Amino acid sequence: MFLGAAVFAIVATVVAVLALRLIRALLSGRGSRESQQDTRKKPAEAETRQKSPSKEKAESKKEETGEKTAREEVPEETKRRFAASLFNGISEAFSLEETSFRIDEKAIADACISRSALSFIEYNNRELAGKDFFGFNLIVEDDERMVLTYNGCAVATLTKIERETTVVINGETATGTVPAYRTNTFPPELKEGMVVSDLERMLEASERIKALAGDPEAVSLAMQEYFTQGDNVTKLKGAIDRKIQSKESVRKDAKQSQKSAKRLSPRPS
Repeated sequence: MFLGAAVFAIVATVVAVLALRLIRALLSGRGSRESQQDTRKKPAEAETRQKSPSKEKAESKKEETGEKTAREEVPEETKRRFAASLFNGISEAFSLEETSFRIDEKAIADACISRSALSFIEYNNRELAGKDFFGFNLIVEDDERMVLTYNGCAVATLTKIERETTVVINGETATGTVPAYRTNTFPPELKEGMVVSDLERMLEASERIKALAGDPEAVSLAMQEYFTQGDNVTKLKGAIDRKIQSKESVRKDAKQSQKSAKRLSPRPS
């Protein structure tokens, strides 16, 4: 018993150290993400202003102090929750009871569009979001699986499975299968450019879905809710709208080219 407790303490310590290292890496990317935003806001000023060596040195020192302060401002509770998520790993819950719930891709699309500012074309092209989209996205695969992602990495999944069942019909015993569901949640994956709020949003979603204990309908609704949050939709629109516009323009140009080629092709004699 004592040996087991000692091993548990060692593993927990290792996980906590790993969590702190990952959070430091997260915060090191914070400066680059915020500096890129500042550069986009003031491009002209960055090009024209001349700095003296002493001023550059002072500003460099100020930035280092700010980075140190940002590291110190990471809530202890966030560190603890992240370390716990890494230690616990992937969670799994099953719903084997009979249910009327089904993963319906069309119904989910209609629900997401009705409760948010997304248009059909934006919803149908949501996969165009790239590495610059720090938010939730939703994948629905052939009425079989739902995946809630954050910056392209799975936060939670809901998967349809089949369980065997036996029924008696007219005195005859028959064996078949009925739908059942499996819910998994995953520890947050930290990526370059993320900030502490990204980590906290992933932790919140994972913890909330895990607390639903595998109820498939509740899990599906929670995934849709995170995806359709107002600030998340705003970020998603910013990440995909121009790409959709470009995609539609290329499609239009291709159709025009086909029509022109058809007009110029020689007619059969």
